Amino acid sequence: MAGSRTWALVMNGVRARVLRGVENMDGEDQIELLSRAPSTHLRDILSDQPGRSFSSDRSGRRSAMELGSDPVLRDMQDFAGDTAGMLEKHRRAGDFQRLAVFAEPRMLGIVRNEFPATLWATVFLELPLNLVSLPERQLRDRIKELINRQT
Repeated sequence: MAGSRTWALVMNGVRARVLRGVENMDGEDQIELLSRAPSTHLRDILSDQPGRSFSSDRSGRRSAMELGSDPVLRDMQDFAGDTAGMLEKHRRAGDFQRLAVFAEPRMLGIVRNEFPATLWATVFLELPLNLVSLPERQLRDRIKELINRQT
């Protein structure tokens, strides 16, 4: 794919859209890859409660234990890691050389932590915007506008 040197990642906590060939957005041959996080309901995560513990003194009182981490954050980190893995494979294959990242603010921070340095080195633009729900034509136009404004 020598013609599609620039890709754009549009992402929120549960959905990612990757637009290939951003520099050729005027044509209809634009290819979009879609990815969704596995659907996990918070009630399913929380149904496995951590339990109760005995107090450290001899009173025998018991108290509830707290969850060790934020399960929604963990899911977002896993999704960002999976997306990074997919993009890294394409980067190594030479499918793109530049990447623009548009993600809702919390997810952008997670993406920064989950992307390997080799992939992050291709990022030429990062903006805290949630554009995932835009229709395809509007998304292409908005990305083109944002990239042209920055370059």
